Amino acid sequence: MLLIHRRIRYLLPVILVASVAGRPYRSAAADSADHRLGLSTSRVSVFKDGYYLAVKSGSAITNKDGEVVLEDVPDAAVLGSMWATSNKGKLLSIVASREVVRKTIDKEMTCFQTLDLLHANVGKQAKIILTDKSIIQGTIRTVLAEATSAAPTPHQRELFHLDDDTAANPMSPVTAQAASISATISGITGSQFILDTDEGDVVLSTGQIATLTIRNMKSTMPRTLTTTESPKRLTFRFAEVGKPVDVSLIYFRPGLRWIPTYRVNVSPDEGKKIATISMQAEFLNEAENLENVPIDIVVGVPHFRFRETPSPLVLEATMRNVLHQAAPALMNQPMLMGQQGGFFSNSMFDARSGERHGAGSGPGTGDDQLALPAELAAEGAGDLFVYTIPRLNLRKGQRAAMPILTADVPYRDLYTWDIHETRNERGGSVAAAVGRGITSPLQISENRVWHQLVLSTTTRFPWTTGPAMVVQGTQPLGQDMMTYTSPGGEVRLPITVAVDLRGSLDDEETDRKLNDLNVNNVNYARISKSATLLLQNRKKSPVEIEISFRTGGKATEATLDGKITLRPHAPEDWINSQGYAAVNNSSITVWRSSVKPGESFAPTVKYHYFALH
Repeated sequence: MLLIHRRIRYLLPVILVASVAGRPYRSAAADSADHRLGLSTSRVSVFKDGYYLAVKSGSAITNKDGEVVLEDVPDAAVLGSMWATSNKGKLLSIVASREVVRKTIDKEMTCFQTLDLLHANVGKQAKIILTDKSIIQGTIRTVLAEATSAAPTPHQRELFHLDDDTAANPMSPVTAQAASISATISGITGSQFILDTDEGDVVLSTGQIATLTIRNMKSTMPRTLTTTESPKRLTFRFAEVGKPVDVSLIYFRPGLRWIPTYRVNVSPDEGKKIATISMQAEFLNEAENLENVPIDIVVGVPHFRFRETPSPLVLEATMRNVLHQAAPALMNQPMLMGQQGGFFSNSMFDARSGERHGAGSGPGTGDDQLALPAELAAEGAGDLFVYTIPRLNLRKGQRAAMPILTADVPYRDLYTWDIHETRNERGGSVAAAVGRGITSPLQISENRVWHQLVLSTTTRFPWTTGPAMVVQGTQPLGQDMMTYTSPGGEVRLPITVAVDLRGSLDDEETDRKLNDLNVNNVNYARISKSATLLLQNRKKSPVEIEISFRTGGKATEATLDGKITLRPHAPEDWINSQGYAAVNNSSITVWRSSVKPGESFAPTVKYHYFALH
């Protein structure tokens, strides 16, 4: 009897069960289409850190309770950033809720196991050849099986058209809540069945069957697909009943990002120092479909203290940033670089050696130098700068690139040589540290002089941080990072290591005084040194150079107009910095000059430091 009960339950027709915590469930079908609110995106502001601000609007007619319902609820929004307003109707409240909806669907499906075939043909005559070659005939009386349920296989999902709705409409509320949908399909499990023969009932195992013969064999059996989902909804309650109202919804969330990229084309004419700089915006969209939506791409990253905390109205426990999964190499950069804005954040503009911004003569006024695409406009917004694209079509999962600006700007060539001399715990130079992570003496003696372009921002539009490729016609010269530059300023863009400029360093000790300083009963020796830097120009033209020499200790004198800057103790000047914070400075000496072809520039700096002895 138990088995018969299970079979009846297994063959139940389609059932729809729906419930929601807190109040009776009211399905979408029960709400008139007039009461369901459909929002369209009217504007989007995109930032470089993977977040964006969406502005949506729509209208509907309130029901008898003064409510309109939004089923396409954003799946991520930052705490305090989600706001709804209305220009038509008095908005009283917003309620966020989840509906629990369970649906069952019956379908005849092919039998893939012997047990399924026996179950589908109960009551029919069968001829069975067993594995021992014996033959037995009779009527299939009962299959000794239990009902089971499991996740549907890809083939079963296809047969039930489980993915068709979401594929046809990726922006449907069901798709937005895909993470909350679960599905199971019914089945049976067991290994024995009862065959009614002339000699009586025989219990056989499916493993004993070698051949099964049934006249008019049925090869399908009913299976029941059960789906359970908990879609979200926002209910807007108005003072007006049965009246048309409108809703504007704004929210700030992750999932959409833009990356600026540059191409800098330098003139082959040495006498004409003009570079054509072009910027394009590359978009990554893992959030939602954008159809003919105006886009504001923002130079700068706003401060949102609660960017990792979701709004209660989106009914999410944690903020889900899909860009971290779609583009981890880009989106993990904030953690790697220790910057909130990430690798392309404007905050990175002063983080690299040898890249400093010079003070210009003020914002440029030559708009004739700027070729901004006709469909774009640019304007400032507080501490942020905004480029506006009138419309963009970009579906979820797509990538896009759009030109933003092109400008001819003056530039000059600069050759920079940065030396950072470090020492071990006894004051020895880095040359004494072979074997401590330095694998070759060549790394010690190699002195690289970098060729950089110094670009002037003569337009009134800023340049934001992003990768820049330098070309001369179709010939690539190099690629590095363009850093944020305000109008009227300068930015340095490294190109490559110069092969015709060589630098060498001769650092000699000039004096040593033991026990010259005692701190906390620890004696230090005062070691005086003189460093001579030699830069030779083997090019056929004069070059503008900048040399930076950094070391632990106190620089006291520099020749050839070297500028000395003293800073507090820096641990990176020492291989082992214990005990040095109280007794040693960090010194940077900078020289700027012009060197003619075949000539050399050889400045000297004197300095001293304290070391254990």
